[in-house]
Amino acid sequence: MDRDAFLGRIRARVGAVGRTDVPAALPRTMVSGDGRMTERFAAELDAVGGECRRTAASGLTEAVASVASGLTTAVVQNDLGAYREDVVTGLRDAGCRALDADREAAATADLGITSALLGVASTGSVLLSSASGPRPTGLLPPAHLVILDEDAIVPGFEELMTELGRLAREASHLVLITGPSRTSDIEMTTVRGVHGPERVIVLVVG
Repeated sequence: MDRDAFLGRIRARVGAVGRTDVPAALPRTMVSGDGRMTERFAAELDAVGGECRRTAASGLTEAVASVASGLTTAVVQNDLGAYREDVVTGLRDAGCRALDADREAAATADLGITSALLGVASTGSVLLSSASGPRPTGLLPPAHLVILDEDAIVPGFEELMTELGRLAREASHLVLITGPSRTSDIEMTTVRGVHGPERVIVLVVG
């Protein structure tokens, strides 16, 4: 079949297909930012044994006090920026003493508090940087509270990877955390808290 006859058959077939109008505005999705990224993040974090709580910035003090209720000491990372004052106030309201972040304090504290660079909705993961302060803050205490801006949640690893090059140049160490520390022995018995905190709470500030 020559070229013209071939194209003629295609035109005839296509011409019989009804026209589909493309909407002027496409529906918003999780990726385009319809609010479900935080819901997906919370669901995925819950699935791996973590906890996600949401608060407005104006409610941060009360949210931190709720997490710290019944605890004695907390090490507070120096990366909380404008949130630090509210975090320290929340700890004080809960009767929990705030300590500067260092290895010795982290080894005995009940709670470690850090920020996160990014959150990943598809897995409930948070990305932490060594540039923010000592690594033991989120590693040694039995509970780790992460303060995460809602705007810092990305849909998946594709979006995370586009940011890693820039972030890696600003820190000697990046770590991606997905829920509490857990490991399994040869009998496949899962144990929490062996290599890190047994409780991870992410407080999403919107």
